[in-house]
Amino acid sequence: MKISLKNKKALVTGGGTGIGQYIVKALSEAGASVAFTSRDKSSLKSTMKMLKNHSQHFPCQIDLSNKKNISKFKDLIKKKFGDIDILVNNIGHTLNIKDPFAPIDKWEKTMNLNFFTSVNLINKFIGSMKRKNWGRIINITSVAGMEISGPSTFNASKAALTAYSKSVGRALAIQKKNVVMTAVAPGVIVTKKGHWNFKTSKSTHAKNYLKNRTALGRFGTMEELTGIIVFLSSDHASFFHGSIIHADGGHSKHYMSDTYLK
Repeated sequence: MKISLKNKKALVTGGGTGIGQYIVKALSEAGASVAFTSRDKSSLKSTMKMLKNHSQHFPCQIDLSNKKNISKFKDLIKKKFGDIDILVNNIGHTLNIKDPFAPIDKWEKTMNLNFFTSVNLINKFIGSMKRKNWGRIINITSVAGMEISGPSTFNASKAALTAYSKSVGRALAIQKKNVVMTAVAPGVIVTKKGHWNFKTSKSTHAKNYLKNRTALGRFGTMEELTGIIVFLSSDHASFFHGSIIHADGGHSKHYMSDTYLK
């Protein structure tokens, strides 16, 4: 199957590092023009170095977790880049909040970054997709949204995004059949600056984690993740409304039938 995103315009949030950076690269290689965001200017430059045809892409330094920036960001994208066909909500972080009984303001901070920012952006960009009767929205959630696989605040925020994607994705199927919302829930993927980076992935803790928590027993690669995102961004995903795709090497316990048969 050959997938072409030629003449499509994509927006990837958190496209300066990690998974987001490689999503930008994969979409651009499939032919899409890509706008991508980061709070850090140097990260944007790093992503641009990975891309060809620089003039068709649009790096944007902005903090989208600040609600006040959302409206002006939409206007900026419309003016400088055009209508968005593909929206990939990739922003997410634990914010190093590990206490399950953290004060409510810390819970709100995590929920805002990992959930409400994506909802806000979808609300801003869904209008043009509906008018054209074509659009693809891919929310990057996490295996943590299904499992106890991180801090409680992070787990809850990703679970919210997962449930939202399934529910609103179904609503879109009824309203506009060619506007498709899906979610991809990665498992343990090695990134340069992520929790599992090239240093921590060699640790004893990592080896024990892989042995005890994953079926495949290894970390995933960027290439193993980005292919499904390119697919979900294309016409081929026209029957995937509300689908939640787990790319986790069998990390999710509900896939591990062997644990129930012993």
